Amino acid sequence: MESPGPGGPPLVQAPYTVLLLPLGTSRQDPGAQNFFLWLQMMQALEREQDALWQGLELLEHGQAWFADRLRETQQRQLQLGALGEDFLMDLHSEADAPQLTQIQKVNACLHSLIHKELSKQRKGVTQSTGEVVNQAPPGPKGPTLV
Repeated sequence: MESPGPGGPPLVQAPYTVLLLPLGTSRQDPGAQNFFLWLQMMQALEREQDALWQGLELLEHGQAWFADRLRETQQRQLQLGALGEDFLMDLHSEADAPQLTQIQKVNACLHSLIHKELSKQRKGVTQSTGEVVNQAPPGPKGPTLV
């Protein structure tokens, strides 16, 4: 998978190699256990990174797809407006109902993923500074007393 590097040519992701070095003969050896845990964490991070690169590439393709569908929908809306009362001749929009459901599911999944990540980042900032930030709950605000 190739992705553009920051201000430069595309970055090429090379497969990674795992090298196991014997640290002791006992499974109870703390050095071996630490190394094994470190190795597991590195592999998990590599898998996450691979998934993120794949997601980024999909988002780029998805953005182009969404832009094309948006233009097509706007064109259909203009055509329908031009048809006026003869709109019953054009039944094309009913065939897109299942696709609309899938688009809404994708939007909901992306929203959920991004919202969870933002919540984690806010919690991390408050915990690292040691300050508790009182945030007003979302929704309409009452009148301001002066």
